Amino acid sequence: MGVPRLEYVIRTISRDVDPDFAFFVNDHTFVLPNNLCKYLREQDSSKDLYSGHALKGKPDTAFNSGAAGYVLSRKTITDLSEY
Repeated sequence: MGVPRLEYVIRTISRDVDPDFAFFVNDHTFVLPNNLCKYLREQDSSKDLYSGHALKGKPDTAFNSGAAGYVLSRKTITDLSEY
């Protein structure tokens, strides 16, 4: 259920919210919002951004953990929602 739910969330965010960036994180993760905002001010939401702590799966696969949190740019959200 995890992947279909995430696909639904990404499509819904793209369609209904259209943010510059979206931050995905678990509810038990500690975040320093000022640091995140400072980092995002230096990013361009019209370019691909998939930023977080990459976990290694199979040799050719890396993914970001929701527990550590990750950020997607508007372009990345749009591209994923159309995939």
